[in-house]
Parts: sequence; structure tokens; C-alpha cells
Amino acid sequence: MRAGFLRDEEYAEDGEWGVGSGEWKFLFFFWTVMAQSFENIIADKLADKQKQSLLRSLSLLAGIDFASNDYLGLANHFEIAKTAADAYIKHGAGSKGSRLLSGNNKVFEDTEKWLANWKGTEAALIFNCGYSANLGVISAFCDSKTHLFCDQLSHASILDGYAMSKGKLHRFKHNCHLDLEKALQKTGADSFKMIVAEAVYSMDGDVAPLGEYADLAEKYGAMLYVDEAHSDGILGPGGKGLVAQLGIENRIHLSLTTFGKAYGTMGACVFGSKLLIDYLINHARSFIYSTAMPPGAVIAMQKAVEVASRESFRRESVLKMSENFRKKIIEAGFNCLQSETQIVPVVMGSIDKAVKCRDFLLENEFNAACIRPPTVPTGTARLRINISAAHKEDDVKRLAETLIRWNNF
Repeated sequence: MRAGFLRDEEYAEDGEWGVGSGEWKFLFFFWTVMAQSFENIIADKLADKQKQSLLRSLSLLAGIDFASNDYLGLANHFEIAKTAADAYIKHGAGSKGSRLLSGNNKVFEDTEKWLANWKGTEAALIFNCGYSANLGVISAFCDSKTHLFCDQLSHASILDGYAMSKGKLHRFKHNCHLDLEKALQKTGADSFKMIVAEAVYSMDGDVAPLGEYADLAEKYGAMLYVDEAHSDGILGPGGKGLVAQLGIENRIHLSLTTFGKAYGTMGACVFGSKLLIDYLINHARSFIYSTAMPPGAVIAMQKAVEVASRESFRRESVLKMSENFRKKIIEAGFNCLQSETQIVPVVMGSIDKAVKCRDFLLENEFNAACIRPPTVPTGTARLRINISAAHKEDDVKRLAETLIRWNNF
């Protein structure tokens, strides 16, 4: 007898065992109920999101875009787009495999050498995106004997990288090197320690005390990894990021640049010593098991850096407009936390208030990101205003005036 099914002469011939009509009816009823139950569970979870005003949905862009990460306005830059188009025609639409199998290409190796020289490091390794890079780096270096130290406001990719590992997690108070040191003091002198910091925090727009973190990494023998996703292209000489602005390049073990934000293209790159990059090639699962980026996209990355480095007026404009906007709305009573970059949070507190303000801006043809828990802590729902070189000063001025008008209702 197979799986407890009864023989039914109508369905089983030549001595074979089958499922009779009665059993078919039972199985049909059973699986229908199970499917309905599964769908009901999912529907209930979505309904809960809806009740909390946390239900997300996809929508098309409307109004002047203040939600984009295209900080330098390079996504539509003709020279970059043409370079990418020509490269796609020359090298094809895809890479055909992971780089450790059939997907490697001289384009990757040449670009990595160029990027490493640009950042002043021994080596570099291209990843498909910043999220993939953080998953790969953190899970590669963190095993059961590793202590990982990260900020309480760390990006989801950092926490997900930890979740893939077997390391011990220590979360210190936001931008507090004193709290980090307390955590470091509690670990063994011989244990492997890794500190992960974001140069600029994507929801707060403030900068990390990287100099103090570098001091602590040296004092306690820890590896220091800095995610420059929101600082590269904007801060530092030539837009090389906060690490370069602080002059601590030789005190950082690994750093990350993403190209889907200020550089307007796609992809990411991790920089460090040849030893550490070789280790990632052998241990970073998100690198090993992913189809490589199209060569055309890699060539576009380099071109975007060249353009951004040359057109310094873009980052100068972004920082100036951001400062003016922040000053104007703070004077009107808005809370912008400790922002000092192109990312300006406008904290509303309640989710309902943040959603209503977002909708008011949309009615006035401004698109701003409404950021709600769990992306930010409970009670700090906000609008995140991202200033871009693609904006006009009048756009930014009118946005500030519209926010002030909403606040005076």
C-alpha cells in the first residue's frame, strides 16, 4: 500500500494501487482548506500592516523628486549613458556567469585596478550592489568566534550580514564611541573583533566619528569596515568620501563605495589590502554565488566616477542647497536631528502625521520619502528629504515654504 491510499478498482488496474474517488474528494477538500488557511494568514499580516499605516506599495514617480539617492544628478548624464550604451553593444547584455566560473572579464580587472588606484588601496572587488557587498563582507569575516560591533541605527544590510554569520553581535549607541569602547572592553583580547560603521547614516543624514572609531580599532586590535554609501561622491577631496575628508585612509581596513546613489549607475566596490580582498573572493557568498554584473554596467561605474571627480560644482551645489534648506526649516520649528549632509530628515513623530505631510507635499507636486518604523525607531516617523544636484535652488526653496505652510495649518 502506498502512503496509506486504498485500492479502488475504478482507478487502479492490473494490481496497481491508486487513489479512489472518495480519497480524491478528501484530498481536494484538505488542500483547499490548507490553501485558504495559508492565504488567510498572509492576508491577516497585510491587514495588520494596513492598520498601522505601514503597508507599502509600488507607485510611479509624481512631482519633483526629493526621494532619490541620485545626489549628483548623474543618472541621466549623457556622457555616462553613452559610455554605458557603447559598452553594452561591445560586450553584450550580460556577463554569463559568476566571476569564479565563466563570468570574469578583463573589464572587471581593469576597472578594479583603476578604482583601487582612485581610492589609494592595494585592491578592490566589485559586487552587484551595496546590499550584496555588506552581506558578503560581514558574513565572510564573522564566525562563531567573532565579535561584531555596529551602531544601533545600522542599515538592514549590515544586520542581515550578521544574521548570515555565527558571530556575536554588540550594538552600541548611535555615533557614541564611548559606548563602543565599553563593548570592546568586555571581549577577550585575543578574540576576532570587527567594527562596522556607516560614514553617513541614510535616515538621519549625520556623520560618524570615524576618527574615534579608528583609534579604538587600533587600541583593541579590531578590523574597521566603513560603509561610504551616502558619503562617496559628496564628501571629501574629489568626492572620495568621509574617510578621505578626515585623512584616515591608512587606518581603515575595508571600505565600501556604492555606485547606485551619488554616481547614478549601479553596483558597489569593496576596497582594502590584497590579503583581505583575496579572502573575500574565497569566502563572500554573495560574490561567489552571484552572476556578475554586465561589463557595460562596470564601465559605466568608472565613467561616473570620472565625471563626478571632474564636475566638482555638483557636490558643492548639493551641500549648499542642503544647508540653506535645513537652516530655513529648522528656524520654522522642524526637527532635522543632527543632519549635516544632503540627507535632511524632517521628524514628524507619529506615522499618521508623517503620512499626512507626505500626501500634502504630493498634492503640491513634491515627492518625498515617508520613513516609518521599523526602518526608524518608534516615535520618529519622518520625511526624508534628499537634495540633489539635479534640483534647482527654487525647487528647494519652494519645498521649504510648502513644509512651513503645512506646519502652520
